[in-house]
Amino acid sequence: MTFFGAVFTLAAITVPPAVPAASLPQAAQILALHHAALAPHGASPPAVLESSGTLTGANLNGTFATWHDPDHDRVDQILGIRQERTLRIGERQFLQNSSGNVIELKGLLLRRARTQDFITSADLFGKPQYSTVVGAATLPDGRDVIQLQVSPPGGEPETMDIDAQTHLLDRLEYVDGDGMFTIDFSDYRPLDGFLFSFKQVQSDGDHPYDITQIVTEMLPKQKISPETFVPFVATHLKAAAPITIPITERAGALYADVSIFGRTFSFLIDSGAQGVVLDSRVAASLTLEPEGSFEARGATRSAGIGVAALDHLLIGGAALPVHVVSVLDLNASTAGRFPIDGILGFPLFGACQVTIDYAHKRMTIAPPGTQSPRGEAFDIDVDRELLELNATVNGVQGRFLVDTGNGNELLIFHNFLEAHTGMLAFNPTGSAGNYGIGGATRAYATDVDELDIGAYRFFHSYANVILSDEGAFADRFDAGNIGLGVLKNFVVTFDVPDRKLFLTPGVNFNDGRDRTVFR
Repeated sequence: MTFFGAVFTLAAITVPPAVPAASLPQAAQILALHHAALAPHGASPPAVLESSGTLTGANLNGTFATWHDPDHDRVDQILGIRQERTLRIGERQFLQNSSGNVIELKGLLLRRARTQDFITSADLFGKPQYSTVVGAATLPDGRDVIQLQVSPPGGEPETMDIDAQTHLLDRLEYVDGDGMFTIDFSDYRPLDGFLFSFKQVQSDGDHPYDITQIVTEMLPKQKISPETFVPFVATHLKAAAPITIPITERAGALYADVSIFGRTFSFLIDSGAQGVVLDSRVAASLTLEPEGSFEARGATRSAGIGVAALDHLLIGGAALPVHVVSVLDLNASTAGRFPIDGILGFPLFGACQVTIDYAHKRMTIAPPGTQSPRGEAFDIDVDRELLELNATVNGVQGRFLVDTGNGNELLIFHNFLEAHTGMLAFNPTGSAGNYGIGGATRAYATDVDELDIGAYRFFHSYANVILSDEGAFADRFDAGNIGLGVLKNFVVTFDVPDRKLFLTPGVNFNDGRDRTVFR
């Protein structure tokens, strides 16, 4: 399992029917050796299992607990004041984050969970056609491994690094955000004749933020209480009815007033942020004490000061559950370009319906199900606590982050551009600075002939092509960001609890067809 990611679960493993060694494909041979290493005497793991242990990392300590039976899995993880729970009920998977938002996984993280479930089930050995040997490698600690790419139906490709000597799993690798995420496995011990890893180290490549998980107890069970697998209850905005508040625009961004401990602050409304962020001076003035450390991914990867406990904040008099805030020197991190007190990210959108009417400078927040959104509905993927939808640029479809915190019309990530050569003209004179958390990133300015969002068409959209290989703007899964420059043409309703986005043209709608092309 991974912290703040997909769940690594257990399932019964059986030996596939014997096949003459000479006729085994290479992947099947490696998998047979791997299975023999896990179960040298042909044992299977317990069908019902509980485990618990410790978590350490990011200058924090914590605990975890897991429960497994053939139809369910649950993982609770606590690291300092941060906590996350995941739950599988049959084929359905759920995540509850530190702010109490509950997400039923239906996109990227569901595909990743399916692959990890496949890897820990009999299917890994019985269906070797979904595994391919991709080569040999040496891990940083000197272990030689054979690498298998595993791509089951409906899953996301992941790489298993099988130890060349022991044939145990040394590492699991997959693309996450702007780079590779790895889980290293070690300290294998037998339980009822089957080997389990009692130590895992999870890393996004920045090792100061690695999380180490150590199992201290693992017990086979006859049965687990049904109460363990009761569905999670989400926290929502505490309001009896929709509330409309004024918003302001500064330097191409939208802000709302929030109240904390009776004091008013101005927060950026940012659907591209995964949490609620406080500026360090604001946290100090509220006597909040940050603990641990965290990594912020904006224009670059940068170090945050820590995380702090904050039960809720008030918006328009309504209580928004928060529980945990990230503390960051926002002035320094944005090179002074965004003098803001804080950021309202996913916990706002995950706890209520949010309607932004740019033309009239107002925002309406409502408990889920208390208002009927207007406009064309779009499915959005919120698995990663981001809001992503499909759109088309110059006839090429991609997945775009809907980002109210970015004042541009479009950002195009160079990974997407390189995968679709010729879709966009290079503009050698269009050097542009793109700013965000962590400072500036390299980019050049150009324009896009046509942007299609469902039935809506925009012409000559101004775009920055991001050249950086690091940070949120180098995400490997998204094609880019649709920013406020496009969204301001609409009245936009974010209905994250129902995984929907609604667009209806605002009074200032302009599709750009009369613009002058500048490239």
